[in-house]
Amino acid sequence: MTILFLLLLLGAAGYCWWRLVLAREKARAAAGMACREHGLVLMDDTVVLESLDTTRWKTHRAIGLQYRFDFAHNGILKQGGKVMIAPGQPMMVVITTPEGQVIESI
Repeated sequence: MTILFLLLLLGAAGYCWWRLVLAREKARAAAGMACREHGLVLMDDTVVLESLDTTRWKTHRAIGLQYRFDFAHNGILKQGGKVMIAPGQPMMVVITTPEGQVIESI
């Protein structure tokens, strides 16, 4: 019985890890696309998980993920890009520049 419980626990942990890897890849692709559209360069072609948060969607709560990324504009490193992912909602990419915020829904 204990072995079965451990196997179920290990399987659930593996599934959660796999889902986080897929979400990270989606966030990286969205950040890269938004940066290219605005003439920016996504630094290191990577995003970093910044926070997990519960969000309300229609009648239930879901876990939303927020990723942070750095970008360069005219060769100058900038910080301030975020990608927000929540189940059942479009991804939001927010890029903060000196001119203001650029918000895209993907």
